[in-house]
Formats: sequence, C-alpha cells, structure tokens
Amino acid sequence: MQKTIERREVREEGNAEIRELIYAMLNGDTYTSLQAIGALGAMGAPVVEPLVRTLLTVDSDARWSVAMALARAGTEAVEPLVGVVLVADDGIKNPAIWALAEIGDRRAVDPLVGTLRTSRSECCRALTAAALLKLGDPAGIAEVEKTFEQSGEGFAGLVMEAFEGT
Repeated sequence: MQKTIERREVREEGNAEIRELIYAMLNGDTYTSLQAIGALGAMGAPVVEPLVRTLLTVDSDARWSVAMALARAGTEAVEPLVGVVLVADDGIKNPAIWALAEIGDRRAVDPLVGTLRTSRSECCRALTAAALLKLGDPAGIAEVEKTFEQSGEGFAGLVMEAFEGT
C-alpha cells in the first residue's frame, strides 16, 4: 500500500511540474518559453499525452511552441503525432507534420504520403512534402517527385522554401 501512495505522489508531482512547464511555455516571454520547451522535451514520454492534448486545444501561435516541445520529446511522440495528422484540421495538422519531420522517424512516412495525396490545402501539402523530403525515405521522396510533376514549378518552389526552413 505504501508503494502505491508513493508512486501516486510522484506521478502527481510530475504532472504538476509538467503543467507548470506547459503554462510557462504558453505564457512566458520568449526566453522562458524556450526554457520550458527544452525542459519538457527532456522529460520524454511522460509529457507526450499532455502536450498532444494542449496541441489540440490552444490557438494557432501556441501550437508551434507545443510542436517544438513534442519534437524534442522524440520518438515517443511519433504515434500520437501521426494520430493528429490523420484526424485534425490543417491548422493543427501543420505543426504536427513539422514535429514529425524534426523527430525523423520513418513511421511517419505512410501517413504523410496519405496527407500529401488528400489534403486540399496547398500550405499543408507543401509542408508535408518538405517533411517527406527531410525524412529521406525513398517511398516518400518518390511521392513528392510525383506531386512535383503534377503540380508544377510553383508548388515545388513552395516545398523547397518549406524544406529549407525546417
């Protein structure tokens, strides 16, 4: 019984620390926000669920800060981010796509190929194509090349701008 209580207290302390860091990330000045992003990312798996919940609920500007923290959390965030990419609207999906590219895990390739094929937003498609190029998987690169052929030089230019900026 004592171990259960101790574990619960540790978990609640961890949750309080995560909540405080998320608050600092969203409400602090630039330096404080970046410090919180780094601290959250260093925590790894325990922060992924609260950060994904935050990603789904905050405004557009704040989503990019959350995406930065998720990217720093690493491979533990891949599956939840893929889930966001599969179901969210573009405003939420775009930061998740960026985070997946930053993490660099090839599990993201198939869902991103699907997004590249089906998204109606040119911005989302360009960001997705840039993410696929960054991931470097042959299947993803082939899909981007196919899209370039279909969409023309203007779209390829947008993708390359997004790629260079990621």
